[in-house]
Amino acid sequence: MKPIIEIKSLKKSFGHLEVLKDINFTLNHGEVICIIGSSGSGKSTLLRCINLLETPDSGAILLDGKDVLNGEIDVNEHRKQIGMVFQQFNLFNNMSVLKNCMIGQQKVLKRNKEEAEQIAIDYLTKVDMVQFMKASPLQISGGQKQRVAIARALAMNPRVLLFDEPTSALDPEMVSEVLRVIGDLAKEGLTMMIVTHEMGFARDVADRIVFMDNGVIVEEGTPIELFKNPKHQRTKEFLARELQYK
Repeated sequence: MKPIIEIKSLKKSFGHLEVLKDINFTLNHGEVICIIGSSGSGKSTLLRCINLLETPDSGAILLDGKDVLNGEIDVNEHRKQIGMVFQQFNLFNNMSVLKNCMIGQQKVLKRNKEEAEQIAIDYLTKVDMVQFMKASPLQISGGQKQRVAIARALAMNPRVLLFDEPTSALDPEMVSEVLRVIGDLAKEGLTMMIVTHEMGFARDVADRIVFMDNGVIVEEGTPIELFKNPKHQRTKEFLARELQYK
């Protein structure tokens, strides 16, 4: 089966700092990949390159075998198919929760108001936020904002959903409610890539875990392979440090 996304020899620098160094991997339909690693290892930059929020310096990003970087597929068409949930929610504070979940549908997918509203309500219901649909993002908690952000992304019907450390800006008691929503999406078979520091969550939901360090993929494998029997010393050191704090 042809992968949905294929990354080949991807490189990205910011000035003299080489953040991604020859990244290669694939994401298959229905697969959940968790990307782990220390801060500054290139995880978030990789996600932002996949969604073209950052422009890679070289390499290939293939969607269904077509390279978006050399013009085989339109950039906007690529972005329509790949949703993104950010650390800081990125909601519009001047719009209600409902409108936040409608605007992208109307502007990008050209859905009419009635259709966009019904789809928004359906997904807000799914993440248990429909009771707040008339509220401003300023009136709800961080965990609630992130659930709205997930509903907004889902309303665009993406084929792939990228999560960039979706719980890192949350108070500890709010983390579990967001992880529960993402875990439910994984059970439903949504194709996802998740950058996370939550090791227990990664172990429970991922089909495959990718460990990045210093801009390279050091190791990847199933949760059992990576957590029970890491092959590389850097992976062992990272997991020993992370799991000690949990």
